[in-house]
Amino acid sequence: MPKIVTFDARVPASVVSQILKLAKDYVTDLAMNGVPPSNTGYTVYQYALATEIEAYLERLGKFKDAPVGLVVAFDDKSPDSVIGFVLYLPVISNPEACGLSYMAVTTSQRRKGVARAMLDEVATRSPHMELTCFVSKVPVYEKMGFQVLGCRDTQITMNNRPDPSPGAMAALFVDPILTSPEVRQIQHNLVQKYGVRAMLNDEKKLARQLQQYTRQAENYVRANAEKIVKGRRPSASVEQVADKRYELRGVAGLECHDEKPELVWIQAAYDLDKRFEPELRRVGEINA
Repeated sequence: MPKIVTFDARVPASVVSQILKLAKDYVTDLAMNGVPPSNTGYTVYQYALATEIEAYLERLGKFKDAPVGLVVAFDDKSPDSVIGFVLYLPVISNPEACGLSYMAVTTSQRRKGVARAMLDEVATRSPHMELTCFVSKVPVYEKMGFQVLGCRDTQITMNNRPDPSPGAMAALFVDPILTSPEVRQIQHNLVQKYGVRAMLNDEKKLARQLQQYTRQAENYVRANAEKIVKGRRPSASVEQVADKRYELRGVAGLECHDEKPELVWIQAAYDLDKRFEPELRRVGEINA
């Protein structure tokens, strides 16, 4: 089994470099836009993600009002080799709850219990966990005890409890990374290599892909609305109260009705999710 380590303060440079390499290697899985390696701007997103994660690692243990958590998995056969990591943000007012910001496991070590072992370690401090993922990853996290709450943009939100913990997580404002001199230099080099037209075409493709992922997430919630609501509120039901009128029952504080029962479940899933939407509080900015 891998060695699982929680870091509370400074992370050794060798570990940081390996974490950042993992982030770059799996940026397609980790980035909200799912940028593919074939995209001419791929290296821009690799740099941006690695810079963001590095900024969080630098803050580890320094700010009590902006906590950051890190769990790292090391190869049992090569103890200095990082094979996975989880970067998470505890809820400021309730550190026993957290949002899993980034998690990656090297391909050769997947399906060996590494991710589960890291999450078990996170749970020793923050047992109430929330994450977001693409639709394709939902079955993976369901096997780890997470359930679907709803969707945010391109992602499905999942939690190992029926509702998120109230409160805020301390998030860095990372938009300036994409306007930094380093990114501008990377973009300049890419234009020289691929040309302006190819870069613009790939930006459009990525924008369309973003819309596609967003629709997939929304469609998943709509198609599984009844399961989602009953998973969070087992007493929920939809009853017919009049001709072409169905109403939600068994969910305190939530009133939903429509002419079709499936539409009531969809409305309930979105309304329930909106009531408990987690808050991200900006506590710092990465200077461009």
